[in-house]
Amino acid sequence: MQRLVTRLERWTLILLSTIAGLFIGVQSLTGQAATSNGAGFTVQMVPNSQQTTGITNYFDLTVKPGQTGTVQMRVVNLTKQRLRLQLTSNTGYTTTNGTESYDLAKLGAKSTAQYQLRDLFKTPAKLTLDPAETKLVTVPYQVPAAGFKGILEGAFYFLNLASGSEQATNQKGFYLHNRYAVALGLVLRESTASKVKPKLVLKHIGTGIEQRQKFSPAISVRLANVAPQLLKKMTIDGRIYDQSNRLNYRTKRSGLGMAPASNFDYLINTGNKRLAAGKYRLHLVATAGGQRWVFDQQFTISRTAANKANAETPRNLQWLWWLLLVIVILLVIWFAYRIGKHQAKKK
Repeated sequence: MQRLVTRLERWTLILLSTIAGLFIGVQSLTGQAATSNGAGFTVQMVPNSQQTTGITNYFDLTVKPGQTGTVQMRVVNLTKQRLRLQLTSNTGYTTTNGTESYDLAKLGAKSTAQYQLRDLFKTPAKLTLDPAETKLVTVPYQVPAAGFKGILEGAFYFLNLASGSEQATNQKGFYLHNRYAVALGLVLRESTASKVKPKLVLKHIGTGIEQRQKFSPAISVRLANVAPQLLKKMTIDGRIYDQSNRLNYRTKRSGLGMAPASNFDYLINTGNKRLAAGKYRLHLVATAGGQRWVFDQQFTISRTAANKANAETPRNLQWLWWLLLVIVILLVIWFAYRIGKHQAKKK
């Protein structure tokens, strides 16, 4: 009988170890954090005679048609290693997250700006700094003779060409190499008095995947700010109704922004539910800076588009870990009960 108790106790220890392993596994899935070591250099704006009064942390130049000039920046290497930097003058665009970014030199359909900053500012392609070196960078520019309306907006984008730490992806065998960059804002305007108002239009409705919502299937609504003006502190409330006028999906977000003459896909997620083909109605309200835009439109999701969105969405199997955890706990309780009953009978 003593041998039976020993075997049962051994099984109990194994199961308790399994429970501990499951808890550790769940925490590693939900509580992982990433860290950054920084870019290793800084970029400082040198004051310019064309600078708009009161702005000191980025270039905001008031210029005239056909005008030529230069801007200067001070780049400081904060490391004990030699740095190789790539410098580009990039027009701003709007990301899928509803934020402005400057990391792309060629935007294609992402921007409909009258002029791209890379055509106006002739930046050096590469920049090398010795350890702890400070270097003055001079960039010439020329304003188009025909002039422009509103603003041209973007940034000088300094990219450290050295690869940083390696990060695994969810695709087997593929890794991301982090690179660090610094962006110094750049705005061109012909006048500080006359201002163009932002203008939002609806371009397209389709399907997509909402990564913010654990890769949920989503309705993708392409919105475009067609005016040469920034859109700041924007709130969007997007709702999807079926043919019976029943609310199926809703996504509301605040604090969004759009670059001038840019577009992005606003995603209304399904809450990780499968997207069904059929006819729907979009009702979307966007507000920013006292302006309000309302879009109400019927649309159809084809079976092919729905299946594609559903197929590209990875299944969340975290529930399976919890189910296994519950089963293990029940087994431990059952073994403990049997051991207790056995010991009581022995006494």
